[in-house]
Amino acid sequence: MSFPNNANGELLELMQGEGIDLSQPNMLDFYVLFGSEKQGQLAADAVKPAFAQAGLFLNFDEEARQWELRLQCEMVPEYDAICAVEAKLSELCKPFKGKLDGWGMLEPEDEEEE
Repeated sequence: MSFPNNANGELLELMQGEGIDLSQPNMLDFYVLFGSEKQGQLAADAVKPAFAQAGLFLNFDEEARQWELRLQCEMVPEYDAICAVEAKLSELCKPFKGKLDGWGMLEPEDEEEE
């Protein structure tokens, strides 16, 4: 399967190369950065109704020195679906000066051999 030559396409290609089945739902995390906790909280309040089934987490990111809103949702990692989530997040967070900071997926923990 080939992907567009951009950040989303590169990440999907990397996941495919790692042997991740991109036809199955996975837990994906989308990130938005904010200058203040208040902006992040207002954005979270705006995002919640649009992504009712998703998890929302607001934390201070020490490395970025900004507040980070993480939207966690289970979905099939398809290029168009990922772009749609990012577009909606961007639209909802723009009034609160949120800046998209990409997305990712935690790798499943390797099962321990007995």
